Amino acid sequence: MGAISWREYKYRLKRYFWFTKAELRDFLLVVLFFGLIFSFDKWGGAEFNLIEGLKNLLIAFVLVAVSVFIHHAVQRLAAIYLGYRPDQRIWWLGIFIGLAVLIFSNGRIMIFAGTYLMIHMLTKERLGKYRYGPSVKSFGYAAMLGPVANLLFAGILKAINMSVGSSTLDAFVGLNLLLALYNTLPVPPLDGSRLLFGSRLGYFFFIGGMLGFLVLFYVLALSILLCLVLSFVVGVVFWLVFYIAFERFL
Repeated sequence: MGAISWREYKYRLKRYFWFTKAELRDFLLVVLFFGLIFSFDKWGGAEFNLIEGLKNLLIAFVLVAVSVFIHHAVQRLAAIYLGYRPDQRIWWLGIFIGLAVLIFSNGRIMIFAGTYLMIHMLTKERLGKYRYGPSVKSFGYAAMLGPVANLLFAGILKAINMSVGSSTLDAFVGLNLLLALYNTLPVPPLDGSRLLFGSRLGYFFFIGGMLGFLVLFYVLALSILLCLVLSFVVGVVFWLVFYIAFERFL
């Protein structure tokens, strides 16, 4: 799709950016279940403490709501620009798996994979190159920007927390990292599967870039700008390796 005017983009945002009632319901359900998962082991430690648990649960709801909204918002911005109406939905199987794993692991393993993106073509985009249906590749890129947004947001929070030293910010960072990692998995209908089906090379570029960012920023503690540049290089390396090893023979 070619570039659109800022005026047209603003019109689309005004009409399609905000959640529908069904999407808002699913968003709140995701926040509810993710909040319960995130605060599962924060009810007083060795001794149960109702007041502390409720306080931590409320904090968890806020952190989850912000993180999931960032994930969805970036996807919606991209999808609308590409000529699609975004449609965020709850993935019940992922929610049930997350709850089951949480209970059986006694809170040691938290899985946040319960929401996914669908797209619908805007009416005025049904002509020309889009007349045969949505582009699988564009769908994949729009979906994958959700995990990327969470990863970058985690990096910003981590940079801030280096001077603040807040345990809440630490938890916020961890939540966004888990959201990014789980949603990158190539398991339908998660974001990673959308990009893998649309562009295998694009998927491995994103995987390389995200892994590079994690190592460079969280292990080597380089500056966030340097990490972004080097992560791009790592992504290109992953792209080349996959292309040379597999793609050129297809």
